[in-house]
Amino acid sequence: MNFATLSRIEQGQFAAPGPDKLARIAEALGISTADLFALADYTGPGDLPSFQPYLRGKYRDMPAAAVDELNKAFERISRKHDYDPDAIN
Repeated sequence: MNFATLSRIEQGQFAAPGPDKLARIAEALGISTADLFALADYTGPGDLPSFQPYLRGKYRDMPAAAVDELNKAFERISRKHDYDPDAIN
């Protein structure tokens, strides 16, 4: 993918970038494809996004502060129960 295409995606000039482009962006950013798909309002490729991208994708009208608060609560609860959401099951 060239820089012009990436710039147009960042500026919102692509209403719906293709899944192949999103997958390459996710790989370059070092995040899961499911997380990026959730943020772009796509159904993921059989993988569920992590908690924060899910919240931002699902509840787009929710204020960012509320999403951050929910994410912090999830992290606190995960630590309390010695749960690592990033561990492969």
